[in-house]
Amino acid sequence: MKVTSKLKTIGIAFAIGAFTVACNQETAQETNQEIDEAQTEMSHENMDMNNDIDEFEAWVQTNANRTETATKEEWLETRREYKRREAELEAKSSTWDEKTREEWQEAKDEWNEMENKVQKRLGDIKDIDVDVDVKKENN
Repeated sequence: MKVTSKLKTIGIAFAIGAFTVACNQETAQETNQEIDEAQTEMSHENMDMNNDIDEFEAWVQTNANRTETATKEEWLETRREYKRREAELEAKSSTWDEKTREEWQEAKDEWNEMENKVQKRLGDIKDIDVDVDVKKENN
């Protein structure tokens, strides 16, 4: 009876030990999986952010090639589009890292150089959106 009792006690001790080890390994695996998922998500966010900047830079480059021949109307439309895109990216800029901010500043500097060239060629263009509502009365 004492031998059976000791065997049961030893068996229970081994079982508890095995469950403890299994639980700790399972917990460690879950924690590592969560860390991997968080890193993957951050990586995707950084890629999206870089894609936005790259797309903006490509747009600036494309329009830089057209500055030599753009009319005032075309330039006004391009500048409106730039301001829209710039506002969208500026709204996201609070979450950017230093490298992304530097890339963003380089893109804006390139735009400013292009804008200076256009202003030399076309003169100082004011972006005026006039909303005229004229009613004509016929008596």
